[in-house]
Amino acid sequence: MNPLTPLDGADVAAWLKANPDFFMDYGEVFSSMRIPHPQGGHAISMVERQLISLRERNAQLERQLLELIGFGQHNDGLIEKLHRLTLALFRAPDAALTLAVVEESLRSDFAVPFSAVRWWGGALGDHRLEATLACSTELRDYVGGLDRPYVGPNSAHESRTWLGAGGADARSFAYVPLLDGAVTGVLMLASEDGGRFTPDMATDVLTRLAQLTSAALGRFARHDFEPDVA
Repeated sequence: MNPLTPLDGADVAAWLKANPDFFMDYGEVFSSMRIPHPQGGHAISMVERQLISLRERNAQLERQLLELIGFGQHNDGLIEKLHRLTLALFRAPDAALTLAVVEESLRSDFAVPFSAVRWWGGALGDHRLEATLACSTELRDYVGGLDRPYVGPNSAHESRTWLGAGGADARSFAYVPLLDGAVTGVLMLASEDGGRFTPDMATDVLTRLAQLTSAALGRFARHDFEPDVA
């Protein structure tokens, strides 16, 4: 090998493969070499430096493992909450109780302080309930134009009033279309925490919550009527 020829990793690996006794022959020399400690200060042997590198790598792998375990536990918790909500929705005998189940699950399981549902996909069998679910044409058009859930700091049209007195303190919002063949309503979530619903957050869980709500309400809907518009 020409000593003036630049070497790369492949050259070194090939040479070591061709000279397997290199480290055995010169191991004592390497073990006696002294190099600076990675954190400064005194010099240490090559062996000590390698042990430090191995400990650092081990600590990094432990952190990554703990992070993966945390993700797994978080996902298990979400699955359990969605499963509990699904069972409760199966047991709900009418639309009014279905809406109450959704609201309670959002508050107790998902820690969402404010939520509201508006539905225009078909009569749900209770005229008093229909009156509470009415919304403006502008709001319906807004929801119908969403190609993904909206999450961010802005409330849409009159929807803040759906939250009651506490809604005045809401600082972040989510609007998720309810789908039953077409857009049939909206699930609205809100929080006083401005960082709870942000444009960069994942919306998979919100979409699943809306799908469960849509399917549950769709069981009670009749489609032979023209819904009222507020």
